[in-house]
Formats: sequence, structure tokens, C-alpha cells
Amino acid sequence: MAKETKAVAVKTANEVATEVIQDWGTPQFVGSSDIVIPKILPMQGLSQLVMDGKAMFGEFRDSVNGTLLGSLDKPFEVIPFHLDKVWDIKLEQADGSFKWSRTIPLIENPMDAGYNDNLTWEGEENGLKVQRIRRMNFYVMLPSEVASGEGMPYMLSFKSTSIKEGKKLFTQMYVRNLRASLPPPGYVITVAGLKQKNDKGTYAVPTISVGRKSTAAEINECLSWFKLVKKGAVKVDERDVQGETVEVDASEPTDF
Repeated sequence: MAKETKAVAVKTANEVATEVIQDWGTPQFVGSSDIVIPKILPMQGLSQLVMDGKAMFGEFRDSVNGTLLGSLDKPFEVIPFHLDKVWDIKLEQADGSFKWSRTIPLIENPMDAGYNDNLTWEGEENGLKVQRIRRMNFYVMLPSEVASGEGMPYMLSFKSTSIKEGKKLFTQMYVRNLRASLPPPGYVITVAGLKQKNDKGTYAVPTISVGRKSTAAEINECLSWFKLVKKGAVKVDERDVQGETVEVDASEPTDF
């Protein structure tokens, strides 16, 4: 009798939980500003989180909540499923510095209106000096989150010193995968990094390598989010590009 009573109690609890969730319903309309896609940001020496003592140089963190995802020497996995190419336009300021002005799509086909793949790094617009930074934005999923059923996309960007790694990832997704009759998210990608120096300092640069094949469940989850992204139903956290301070409630740096 005790076992029977316990089984009934468990069943009742599960039924109640399901009913309660269903009672809340779901939003009838989700606007493009309702779903915010975090960026995976490599922590630099002057990153706000590093200066605040909440992160360490070379870590990769979620731009929205500061979650530690990996570091230069402790790789983590992503599944890339979509790419946007853009130009970040910076205008010269009175003090000689350059400040973000706008981001525009990069149009590569010479036959398309607005073709701009031939823009130079430096130029002039309306009498003002400008800098143009080419950026490759990859939408990715974390396999661990897909497995738990809590997956949300992230954006992993490559520009300037890391653009070569972005081209490697593009080649894998849209050339090698295609030749193997696989979709863009056909392989899990391992993200690590290295330190690079130039005349302006030392930087943490993400690197990529190809891992295992993605599972059918992982590819299906990527496809669901791909459709939402193409519909414009998501908004990416672009504060780092626009020069805003990225302040989050980050956990303390940990070994993992």
C-alpha cells in the first residue's frame, strides 16, 4: 500500500507541474528585441570585467551574464550554424580617436545593389576620416546546453587579428561540409586561443579546430534557431562593438 501511495503521489506531482506550466501559456508574439543573443567575448587586458577583477585575461565569457565558458588554454565546444558578415564603421573624433558610428552588412556579390566588398580599411566620408573593420559573426550553440534542453544561441565574432580563424571556420561550414553533404552545423568546433602582440599591446585571439560530427538532435536544434535568426526574431548584444561598457554580474574566475 505504501508503494502504491508513493506512486500516486509522484504521478499527481508530475501532473500538477505540467498543468501549472500549461496554465501560464506562452507569449502570442515575440518581438525582435525580446530575445537577446549573448556574445562570447575573449577577455582582454582592458575589458571591463578584467579591470573590475571579475574575469581574467584570456577567458571567454558570456556578454550578458558573465558565465565562464572557457579560456585560451581550456577549450570549449560550439556548433556554428549561421554567419553574418558586416563592416563596423568608426568616425574620427576631435581628439584623433575613432568611435563606432554604425554597422552595415557586407555585400560581396558585385551584381547586388550596395556592393561594398571593395571598401578599404581607412577612408573618408563626408569630409571625415573613417576606419572600416570587417567582422565575421557566427551564430553558435553550445553542445552541453543543447543536451540539457536549455540551449540558446551565442555569437562568436572574428575581426582584425582573428579574421584568419573566421575564414577557417567559414571554409569548414560552407565548403568542406557542403562537399561532405553536411549542413553548416555538421561538425562541433573546439574554441581555444592564443596571445598575439602588436604595437598596441597583447591580445587574446580565439582559435578554432574541427571536432566530432554533430548529432541529428544538435543539427535539428540549430535549424530551429536558424529559422528564427533569418526571420529577424533575435537581437544580438552589440555593446562591445558600440563602445558601451559591458557590465554583468560575473562569477569569480574559477578553474574548471
